[in-house]
Amino acid sequence: MPKVKKQAKPVAKAKKTAKKESKSKDSKSKVVDKKATKTSTKKPAVKASAKSKNTKKSKVAEKQVKKPEQKADKTAEKMDDLLKKHPVKINTFKAGDLIEGTVVSINSSSILLDIGAKSEGVVKKSQMTDSDKSYKSLKIGDSILVMVERDENKQGFIELSIKKAESERKWKQFEDMFNSQTQFEVTALQYNKGGLICDAMGMQGFVPISHLDSSRFAQVSKQAKGSERDIEERMQPLIGQNLKVIIIELDRAQNRLVLSEKLRDAEKVKKQKDERLSEIKVGDKIDGIVSGVVPFGLFVDLDGVEGLVHVSEIAWEKVDNPANYYNVGDKITAEVIDIDEKKGKVGLSLKRLIENPWEKVAEKYPENTKVKGTVTRVVPFGAFIEIEKGLEGLIHISELAKELKEGDKVDAIVTIVDPNEQRLGLSTRRVGEKQMIR
Repeated sequence: MPKVKKQAKPVAKAKKTAKKESKSKDSKSKVVDKKATKTSTKKPAVKASAKSKNTKKSKVAEKQVKKPEQKADKTAEKMDDLLKKHPVKINTFKAGDLIEGTVVSINSSSILLDIGAKSEGVVKKSQMTDSDKSYKSLKIGDSILVMVERDENKQGFIELSIKKAESERKWKQFEDMFNSQTQFEVTALQYNKGGLICDAMGMQGFVPISHLDSSRFAQVSKQAKGSERDIEERMQPLIGQNLKVIIIELDRAQNRLVLSEKLRDAEKVKKQKDERLSEIKVGDKIDGIVSGVVPFGLFVDLDGVEGLVHVSEIAWEKVDNPANYYNVGDKITAEVIDIDEKKGKVGLSLKRLIENPWEKVAEKYPENTKVKGTVTRVVPFGAFIEIEKGLEGLIHISELAKELKEGDKVDAIVTIVDPNEQRLGLSTRRVGEKQMIR
């Protein structure tokens, strides 16, 4: 029995322990529930405060966002207004384009130019050199014509060339100088028929003999013999000399640049010309020097005034080529037949100082007179025979004894004489008719 009692005690203890454990569990659960209740009651408050904080933050953020946007809008509006008032044009270029740029920077290895593009243009050292080295005198602010070599390089510059634009740049400069009648210096290189070829800023220009300074022209023309060789010899002292000139004719298409030393001081020349022109009267016999030979006549220098002998006034006979009669540098005496004061030119005649052969033709060559002459022209209806300078007769085809050719020497009989109409009829067929010959 005592053994049974001993066994019951542990059971009672176990029950007590189990009860304690269940109580502790209940108390713990109650504590947990209480905590949960507390936390659950606190959470909504936390959320509410968080919301209120977020709301405040969002309002502040909205205010902060709105302010820059409003400022940006206003700035954009101002920029739009400025662009409308002052539009900015950005130029684009391709290789080979000729453009004008303004120098913004210069150093020994490159020149920077403002060309109105999104980036500046650069002229490298290898593309600076031109014939007259004018690039060396460039300074900041100067404008210059250049050619586009290629688009932006690695450094972001558009590559340009002064060297490749030289020819176009020179012609543009010549145009400006022609319009303003600016004087500049050239160097005589060689004689060419009718004048001097000169170096004009690296290009070729031409100074006609008649546009040399009056003193030079007189010196060159002194004791003229008239041949080209003689003129070239007399021009030799001028080779290598510098002449101050102006441009009087400019033609880019024909690469023609005509210069004048004589007219470089226009006012002085005009005054001298007017004075000289006032001294000349129609009918005067005047001395001059042939300054130019052209198909339509001869230009003559009359000591500061230009005269013209038209081809029809060179001789009484028909003149096909004035160069067969006179050369540049020949001294002549002519009669003044016309004066154009507005143009400052004088009309001259050489033939009027020579006896007109037609005035006495009836006396010298009456009908049936036998004459000798030279065939000058052969035409379908006959042949023209020159009997003397300025006097030609026609052998009609019906009066030809045989076929003739130019240059043949012939004997002929005068058949018609009409001084008023300047007609002289001839016949080779009648030469054998002795009874008709005087």
